[in-house]
This record gives sequence, structure tokens and C-alpha cells, in this order.
Amino acid sequence: MVKSTKRPGQKTEKDPPIFSQEYLLQNQADLVSSLCLVIMSGLLFKATRALSAKFCMVQHNTTNLTDPDEKPLYSIGRADICMTLFYSLLFIAIHAVENEYFWEKIGRRLHLSKTRMSEFMDQGSTMPFLIAIVAGAGYVFIKEDLVYNLSSIWEHTPADAMPMYIKFYWILVIAFVVHQYPEMYFMRVKDEEMPDKIIGYTAYLIPILGAYLTGLVYPATIILVIHCITEILKALSDVIECSGEEEMAQPLYRLWSVAFVIARNAIAALTVVTFFKLRGKTPDEISQLRFVACTVVLLILLLCSSIWDGSSYRRYLVGDTKLKKLLLLRRRLTTSGSRERNKTRKQRKHEQRR
Repeated sequence: MVKSTKRPGQKTEKDPPIFSQEYLLQNQADLVSSLCLVIMSGLLFKATRALSAKFCMVQHNTTNLTDPDEKPLYSIGRADICMTLFYSLLFIAIHAVENEYFWEKIGRRLHLSKTRMSEFMDQGSTMPFLIAIVAGAGYVFIKEDLVYNLSSIWEHTPADAMPMYIKFYWILVIAFVVHQYPEMYFMRVKDEEMPDKIIGYTAYLIPILGAYLTGLVYPATIILVIHCITEILKALSDVIECSGEEEMAQPLYRLWSVAFVIARNAIAALTVVTFFKLRGKTPDEISQLRFVACTVVLLILLLCSSIWDGSSYRRYLVGDTKLKKLLLLRRRLTTSGSRERNKTRKQRKHEQRR
């Protein structure tokens, strides 16, 4: 909220009208978190517990309740839409708090321009979410004993049902991508920048949804981790470059360019391996229709990752050229400044001798 010097309850000229656009932008975290709190408070009452649970808890349990030793498994269902919407709202609130209390304060201390401030907050606020995606995947794989037995992921692919941790992780990933669309409005993204961002977010959403619906969650998790690691390097490089440390950002950009090539080859190889593993399954393990659906999703995943990575790499090449020009200009200014200082020193010495 805009700070006021008048008494509480007294209107000021700077206070926006209630439910106006400016009011929503300034109070997005409070409004969205209040809505999430209302949904969660429904778990306390018996009459609304079942409805609130559809938004907060994993649904569609397919476990045989008569067997206590059976591992709980969950299938895909309509309640997943409710969970996605709820956690998307939660991500909007977290994103707003992160920007307001961390990245915005750092950007003001660095005295960044509007353009650099926008890029700084965009890349900086996305980086913790990408780190959380990688860390969450590692935790899930450890919990399911898949870290030291990665070859077993193709035994469960495609998955008709999945453990709770896997399903909850993928719903959070889908909710994170979905929350990026309204986040453009809250971040006041310019109209000319919106088409590129929408294409980028859609390039994430389509293959992620396809992998979740067809049961390709295990190999898609590894692909997502590989891609997010390169995006973390790119976001870190952009944050350092926007803060004014171009020389420090240059080696990170070089490291990202190498990781980018390695990640692209790894994603392509893993996609091909997944295709041949599915092709080698018997008709009892996978139907012809599902095999075709999985093949289409793998092609879309490979295509969308190429579109997203290609746009990032083009931006890197443009940014790298600008970075070289800035560094060259700074060196010239530093060299000319040192020459002028040397000249003034020589003139002073010459005058002192006279």
C-alpha cells in the first residue's frame, strides 16, 4: 500500500479507489493470500471439508484399502484442476511477496533504470522457483528410491497411477506455469513484450500437461530438471548483468552457453530413448492408442523445448554482442582517463621543476 501521513481511515489523494486496477496491483498479495486462507479454513468445518480438500489435498486415490501393505497410488482426475487453481493463487502471493520484500529493495539500492529493473525482477523472482523445481525433483526421486536406479523409470512409464509425491510435484509444476499468465498483468509487462512471454509460457505448459496426462511423468521429470538447470544459469547471469556487473556476468554467460548445448543434446537423447523403450513394450503393457499419444507428446516436448531454448539463445547472442560493446567502451574510457591523468601529472611535475 502507498504510505500515508494522515490518520488511519482518512483518505488521501494517493490512495487508489477500492477494486480499481491500481488497488488490485498494489494489494495482490493480500487479496490472493486471503482467498487461499478462506479455502484452507474450510478444512476446519465438517460441512466444507470435502470441498476444501479438493483444492488443497491430492485426490483420486486408487489404492486397495483392504491391503494395508499396498503403496498409495493416485490417478488423474477432475479434482486436479481445483488443486492447480489453488496452488496457482498461492504462487501469485509468494511471487508478490518475493518481489516486494527482496528483489524490489535490492533493485532500488542499485539505482537501476526502469528497463533493467524490469528484467532484474523478472529473472530474479523466477530463479528461486526454478531452484525449487530442481530440488523438488531430487527429493521425489530420493523418496521413491529412483536416484540409484534410474533405469527403472521406464518400467513405470507410462504410469496409469503414480505415488502421492510424484503427483503433488507435477501439480505444483503445472500451477507454477499457469500462474505466470496472470503474473504478467501484476508485473505490468509491456504490450509489446507480452506475445513473446505468452509463447514461452505456452511452450512450457503444453508439453508439461501432455506428459502429465499421458503418464510420461518419470522421464519428463528428468528432462525438466535438465532444462531448469540451464535456465537457472541464464537467470543468474541476467541478474548479475542487470545489476551492473557486466564483467562478472560474462563468464557465467559462457558457462550457460556450454550447458545449453549439453542440455539440448541430453534432452534429445532422453526423448529418443523413451520412444524406443515405449516401442519395445508389449500390447498388454501399452495400447496402440496410448503409444501414439505418448509419441505425439514426446515430439511436442522436443519441439517446444527447441523453441524456448532457441529464443533464449538468440537473446544471449544479442546480449553478448551488447556486452562486448559495453566492455570495449568501458576499457576505452578507462584508458583515455588514465592517459589524461598521466598527462596532468607530467604537467604538474614540469611546472614544479620550472
